[in-house]
Amino acid sequence: MSFDPVGAVLEWISAYGLMGLFAVALAERFVPVMPSYGLLFAVGIAAADGAWSLPSAFLATAVGNILGCAACFYVVRRLDIARSTRLVNAAGRLLGMSSDKIECWIVSFRRNQALLAFSLQLVPTVRLLAPAFAALLRGPSRSFLTASAAGIAIWNALFIGIGYYASHSIGAANTTVLALAALGFLLVGETALFWIARRVRARRKSIAAPCEI
Repeated sequence: MSFDPVGAVLEWISAYGLMGLFAVALAERFVPVMPSYGLLFAVGIAAADGAWSLPSAFLATAVGNILGCAACFYVVRRLDIARSTRLVNAAGRLLGMSSDKIECWIVSFRRNQALLAFSLQLVPTVRLLAPAFAALLRGPSRSFLTASAAGIAIWNALFIGIGYYASHSIGAANTTVLALAALGFLLVGETALFWIARRVRARRKSIAAPCEI
């Protein structure tokens, strides 16, 4: 018997149908045990195996992520500034972000909230704290949530689609092996893009350097 923990988890989730998928996507915003792109990639593989249809998997995970994002935004917004700032800093430390980087992202949000709300949903780790950054500014909620929903939809469609088509193309039986192999390629791609972005920023001497991920 092959060792396939991701496949075992997905088998357990699929037993609860789309509600199980929705619940996992919602919880992922608060308890990031598994990177979201890994989870979504595995969901795409499971869809290819017939656990659920591809559109249903996308809708269930997108709705769960969007509701989780909105819940995080409104929870932080209801707190006073001092308590919400402490909460965001504590969450940032758990995710490996320093206080300086968190402050940098908050300042960036103040400059262009809608654009960053969209774009940060396409950035690993930071995407989980983006609702809290926006909530600290007490800005308009509609534009933030609309932009975030668009970013979440693209993020989910991308990784679910990659998992779905990779499963059909490669045809590996072990979900964990396939997910790890694809994630390895994705991480290499992210590293290359990060290196290119840093080189571009280094050349812009006259422009203030943006926050680093």
